[in-house]
Amino acid sequence: MYRGSNILGKVVVTYDTGERVERIHDLIFDQERNQILGFLVREGSLFQSARVIPFENVAAIGNSAVVIPSREVIISAREHDRIHSILKGDNILRGTRILTVKGQDLGTIVDLYFDPQTGNVEGYEVSGGVFADAYSGRSFVPAPQTLHIGEHVAFVPVEIADLMDEQLGGLRAAVQTTNKNLSESSEAASRKLQEVAQATQAKLQETAEMANRTLQESSRMAIASLTNAVVDPNEQKAFMLGRVANENVVSTDGVFVVSEGQIVRSEDILRAEENGVLDLVYRATGGRVTEELNRRLQETTDVTSRKLQEITRVASDRLQSSSGAASEKLQDITRSTAAALTNAVVDPAEQKALVIGKQVSRDVYAPDGSLVAAEGQQVTTWMVSEAERYGVLDDLFRAAGGSLTTELTRAANNILASRLLEQAKGRRVRHTVQTPDGLIVAAPGQIVTSTVVERARQFDQEESLLVAVGLTPSEAARAGAKDNFASTREQVQEGFSQLSDTASSLVDNLQRQFSVWQVQASQRYEDYQIKRALGRPVSRVILDRNDNVILNVGDLITHRAIARARDAGVLDVLLDSIYTKRPDLAIADVHLPEESGEAARGRVPVIHQISS
Repeated sequence: MYRGSNILGKVVVTYDTGERVERIHDLIFDQERNQILGFLVREGSLFQSARVIPFENVAAIGNSAVVIPSREVIISAREHDRIHSILKGDNILRGTRILTVKGQDLGTIVDLYFDPQTGNVEGYEVSGGVFADAYSGRSFVPAPQTLHIGEHVAFVPVEIADLMDEQLGGLRAAVQTTNKNLSESSEAASRKLQEVAQATQAKLQETAEMANRTLQESSRMAIASLTNAVVDPNEQKAFMLGRVANENVVSTDGVFVVSEGQIVRSEDILRAEENGVLDLVYRATGGRVTEELNRRLQETTDVTSRKLQEITRVASDRLQSSSGAASEKLQDITRSTAAALTNAVVDPAEQKALVIGKQVSRDVYAPDGSLVAAEGQQVTTWMVSEAERYGVLDDLFRAAGGSLTTELTRAANNILASRLLEQAKGRRVRHTVQTPDGLIVAAPGQIVTSTVVERARQFDQEESLLVAVGLTPSEAARAGAKDNFASTREQVQEGFSQLSDTASSLVDNLQRQFSVWQVQASQRYEDYQIKRALGRPVSRVILDRNDNVILNVGDLITHRAIARARDAGVLDVLLDSIYTKRPDLAIADVHLPEESGEAARGRVPVIHQISS
């Protein structure tokens, strides 16, 4: 969704010419349908109608501009009956007070949030009201279908107020509910009932303490499992041996393992392992799980980079003796490999959104040598279209500051955050969560619902949403354990085991993906070699494993010959035997393999035409 005030002042750019034609002056809001109908780009006057862009004619809303297909979609307000009627009414949404049908004050409208695909309003930012944030004085009111907006007041169902009340959940809600019931009972009951209430309170306290112990044990196991999944226990032991502990480490049973300032010895490591606190000693001596995970990601990226460089080097060595045209083909292969890797990590649509409005740090050229973007230029929609047409969008993305390592790290963090995202439901968003191109995933004061969670997953903003509700991944894991403390110990352990498995397989998943990219790059190179070989003669006899002749010297390479060589496991031999120089053979010596090989039938008539 987008915030209404963020659209005001944006430039309007035409897709067909790349020109800046107008600026957005206001949003045209339909109170009856609770929907944005279009944008006002030019105020009307006594002799001239206002100029507007109907919402259905908007191609895209970006961080820097609103894109329309062409100038022709900007029309007079008189040409759109509903928009013309709304502009004549001069309705003003800002300042309208929102009340429930029972009179509960939810605040005064200061802004709105709408869906960029449909124009439907999803909620309102309000000032004041019973749910206003203590710091900003603002809150988020969901926009129901039954919203009724009048001239001064808008009415919403009572259920909207319930949706705005942050859901506490778990132990905290249980304690609050029980305390409330005890308080109400004490006002109306006798002394005997008060004694029962006190006994109940003591029992509840005992239950809470037991639950707290279970929670601490579960959290402890989760942290230990996560640490061991990222850093092998043997590596932890090697790391901590001889290091100084910066804090005391005590087991859950009260066994003193190491003290602050103590140098860790082999017997200390053995005692830590026996008491199940090896990971605590690892962190107490300076071990960092996050740094280790990032190091592994970096190693994976480096290994993949080296493999791609090796592929390029091998290809370069094989084509060293080829003509200048072959060198250009090699550059195309390298270029295609880099593009495939970039597009696999960052979706091309995201690349487009991220580069518009950015400055390029170097010149970007098309394969034919034409300049797409010059150093220091600001990227426009026309440049993006040209880069996509010439197949150099990924090069423009990197020249505008795009980073594959950054995107990989972000993807890894989001994989872990995605598993914990359910803990954000029912919590209030503290600050705006938005994509790089300005699309708002969650607004300040909004209560996280299933829709918000799905939107965060759709736009890869899982980690940002957790942070916005005040949860780190470790806190989310503890919150998950807290909400399920009544489950059996085995169920809790199974849940954290799944979390551990997710963390441990993260690097493996990325390595598998890199292997796929390597195979794709190798396949691209083989396809290029085959296309280069077709129609050329071979410089030696090509035999299968039974010494049957596939191609003889001077035979032309055909698709059938390629298939026969592949089946016989000698395709590499065939591709290394291409006669690439200008043939110094008599025309009668160059023929299809009908006479000496078995991979083709028939002669090429054009050869006889050349000889004549």
